[in-house]
Amino acid sequence: MNNLRKITTLRAAAVISSTIIGVGIQSFPRFMVAAGDSSAPFIAFTGVIISFLIYSVLTSLCQLYPKENLFVFSRRLIGLPSAIFFNTVIMLMFTLQTGLTARQFGDIATTVLYRKTPIEATIFLLLLICLLSSRRNIVKFSYIHSFYLPLIVGSIVIMILISMDNINLLNLQPILMPLNRKFWKGAQIASYLFQSSFVITLLIPFMEKPKQAVRAGALAIFTSGAIYLLIVITSLGEFGAEESKLLIYPTLEMARNAAFGQGLFERLDAIFIVIWVVSVYTTVYTTYYIASYLIQNLFALRDQRMASSLLLPVVFAIAMFPSNVFDSYYWSLHLGNAGMILLIGYPLLLWLVRLIRRPGKKVST
Repeated sequence: MNNLRKITTLRAAAVISSTIIGVGIQSFPRFMVAAGDSSAPFIAFTGVIISFLIYSVLTSLCQLYPKENLFVFSRRLIGLPSAIFFNTVIMLMFTLQTGLTARQFGDIATTVLYRKTPIEATIFLLLLICLLSSRRNIVKFSYIHSFYLPLIVGSIVIMILISMDNINLLNLQPILMPLNRKFWKGAQIASYLFQSSFVITLLIPFMEKPKQAVRAGALAIFTSGAIYLLIVITSLGEFGAEESKLLIYPTLEMARNAAFGQGLFERLDAIFIVIWVVSVYTTVYTTYYIASYLIQNLFALRDQRMASSLLLPVVFAIAMFPSNVFDSYYWSLHLGNAGMILLIGYPLLLWLVRLIRRPGKKVST
């Protein structure tokens, strides 16, 4: 196993970060503003903190078994039947997430880019690329994310810096709001974007330094969280709370208004859309890979190649199930609620069983 540990801490962080930055970047400001008006940045920041706390619990558990992933050591902790049940539920969750994310991509792509292209063709092409990519092993999987991350982060940050010239500071006041039910609901929605950090459970057995998995997650979550936070601040400052609520894709509108050099460079939204397509690919690639890996694990297949092929028609059918863009967001929010319960409850259950059984000393790396 040590010979296979080729994933560095920075590369693990790159995988998590490029997975988090995805399709939600377009509509994220609208959800945050709907939850708290000018307090949207504060809500988004709280969501990032919640996500990191959940990630820390999960990763700390996995670090106790650095040579195995969650789906292997859970069988010893809670027994084979219970582990199979929970692993199946996680597999279904990421299968649904892959399909709904692909559908959201198709809705935006056919509206902005490929207006005369059937949405089925756009979604199928994205899923086909993810299928072919998912046939690679976990180390090559991490290389792909590391390659695209600088392009994604660099381009988005440049777009944000250019758009900051259009900010009206009055739109950002007041900053704070009462910590009521609406606030926590908005923070919960913000945390949904970070659920794919679950991919760390696959990476730890292949990391050079498994003990630094929490550090990798902190770097990834707070980097991507800072990008989401800046997008919310810039969008809110430019459009104001009421107008942001009416925009389906505030980030895209912000990119359309971005210009610099006395109008020499305008319509930067074209470049932004290209980068956004890449970011969606890395997100769907990860959720598709997790679902394929779980199918391979549940049915004891040799690798995930056959699993990834079998998964394609299922995910495509899920992507075509919502009737419109609002329906896809409706189901995505419900899936986020279920995912939060699962990703909090399952690690805590494993922790509890481990404490009751007291299985000796912590496994060293």
